[in-house]
Amino acid sequence: MKQKTFAAPQTGGVISGMEADRERIPAVAAHPPAPSGVTYLPGEGVLLLAVAMPDMSHAQRRAAVGFAVEDRIARPLDDVHVILGPALADTGDGRHWLVAVIARDVLEAIPPQRRMRLIPDVLALPVPDAGQWSVWAAETRVLVRTPDGAGFATAAAALPYYHLAAGRPGIVLYGGVLDAQFPVLRPAALPTRPDPALDRFDLNSARATSRSLALPRAWRQIAALLLVAGLGHMGLLAADTWALGRIRDTSEVGLRDALGAIGVAAGDDLDTAIATALAQTNGQNGPRLIPLMTRVFAALSPYTGRVTTSDLRYAGDQNSLTITLQAPDITTLQDVETALTDAGFRVTVGAATTGDGLAEQQLTLQGAGT
Repeated sequence: MKQKTFAAPQTGGVISGMEADRERIPAVAAHPPAPSGVTYLPGEGVLLLAVAMPDMSHAQRRAAVGFAVEDRIARPLDDVHVILGPALADTGDGRHWLVAVIARDVLEAIPPQRRMRLIPDVLALPVPDAGQWSVWAAETRVLVRTPDGAGFATAAAALPYYHLAAGRPGIVLYGGVLDAQFPVLRPAALPTRPDPALDRFDLNSARATSRSLALPRAWRQIAALLLVAGLGHMGLLAADTWALGRIRDTSEVGLRDALGAIGVAAGDDLDTAIATALAQTNGQNGPRLIPLMTRVFAALSPYTGRVTTSDLRYAGDQNSLTITLQAPDITTLQDVETALTDAGFRVTVGAATTGDGLAEQQLTLQGAGT
């Protein structure tokens, strides 16, 4: 069952380890007691996922993880932070990573606390064995950790529906009391400290992450796939398998347009066209789209949140990128042109237009050592 929505915390804010040290928290408190140096965020405000990704470097995995979860969240990527967590145990169907998704407005509403890591309270529970749940049951809310390493928080009244949908797993109960309808295997004490794999996991790490430069959806999909294949230095088979799995929810029309934008003709066999795009980008003699895009977006990074793209076209024979930018005014577009020129690009500027409070201009870029 996919969780498609998440909301702002509704359970009384956060509880810090410093507070837990000062007062005794009853076993059925709304939150498990937080260890020193940790602030627990109510799990209702965070979507936790176990995400399968191919073998790649940590930096490349961080760059691609947002695209890997885009079809599993109910808000645009620009509205949320996607935080890559630690690797999870292999459950038999490949390696997964813990991923947390939190709305930007939810995180911004939480005052940062110096030297305190921010962690969803669901992660206070240990990962259960296959076919089981780890549960913390308070009077009005319940925390659940699932065997894949993810988990969720929900209202106590909603637990029967989640439990039935999951096939009525056995429950290891770490706090509180459950109705007789739930198959409690045994009560258990919480671990004395959280899983060491979470020692560097901190939702606060997203505060320094700027908003990404907006791309049309089909282009975001292609850019993510090419990023992985072009920079990952991994086998094409692994890249292709992941890529083909990731584009199933992309509209066919948008996908064909995006493939055409990078010079790959999409005939009747979309899988072959995508494999061709990946092979060309990964090959030494193929188009150098990824280095070009990397330098372009590095030059545009100071303008994230103010400048968006409405179209991208790549010419492989000239190794040039034509990009249509939208900004609040002409002055901003002129500043962008200067930034790209200063970055070493040869910039050919099209006519600028204005309307509906936006200025738009097409730029063709070449150079910068690509």
